[in-house]
Amino acid sequence: MKWYFCVTADTLTANIEQDFPDMIRVAVASAFANTDLQPHMVFDGEECGFTREMAAAGVKVIFRRLSFYAELRYAQRRLLPYLTQWMTTAAGAFMRLDIPRIEFEDEFVLYTDCDVVFLQNPDLGRFRPTTFAAASQFDLYGHDFRDAGKQNYAELNSGVMLMNVDRMRRDLPALIDLTCDMLHTFRGYDQSALEQFYMGQWTPLSPKYNWKPYWAGIDPYARIIHFHGPKPRAVLKLLADGNYRIDDETFQEWRGLFWQNPEAYRHYTDAWSGFLDAARSNVS
Repeated sequence: MKWYFCVTADTLTANIEQDFPDMIRVAVASAFANTDLQPHMVFDGEECGFTREMAAAGVKVIFRRLSFYAELRYAQRRLLPYLTQWMTTAAGAFMRLDIPRIEFEDEFVLYTDCDVVFLQNPDLGRFRPTTFAAASQFDLYGHDFRDAGKQNYAELNSGVMLMNVDRMRRDLPALIDLTCDMLHTFRGYDQSALEQFYMGQWTPLSPKYNWKPYWAGIDPYARIIHFHGPKPRAVLKLLADGNYRIDDETFQEWRGLFWQNPEAYRHYTDAWSGFLDAARSNVS
């Protein structure tokens, strides 16, 4: 199965507490070690040392700017003019919605954010979502649709998605339209757009495909670990010094999630560091 992830040139040099180049190196190294996925990196920027490194590692690099970048930028200036740096993140976050305009061979593909580790082969070939499959956001069981009245309020996490590319390609013009008209009501980039547009018409995905360390600790059946919230670099600093902090609102939220289960973070960050060492040795 093809696996897509997206990144912009600006993101590669973003906050050191995130360190996107190393997170991508780990995601790719763990995918090659533990899965049969075929990595595809959608990159908004010019060819550089990092894109050449990824290509040499066996990743298919696709150079592309978000197809609806101009519409999104206009909407931001009209509806969110005070968020002057908003497009820096949005250009990469919304890129996952462009995957159906890139992929025309396979019916289903896997998308993940860059901050993941593959511990086992996802083996999602038997899944056939009508639109896409995703796990929940913060609540382990937040995507429970058994209560039909709750369905429209389920919070998804778009950091791991099994995408029905043909269906999402057909939906994309209407999704873009809604996004650009409702941008000021969204809490979070593409994720809010997907929640509002599909209104629960997506397939719940088992948490093991999007396991977050702050959930129920260490899960031996977890296949994809998602560092949703505190990224590995920040976790390593918190593990070394529990009082470590920076004057940043996002980082304070990360601290709260970290302290929900520091031992799970230690366990999964150890695995992350091992894959990073392996990736660096392969480059050298």
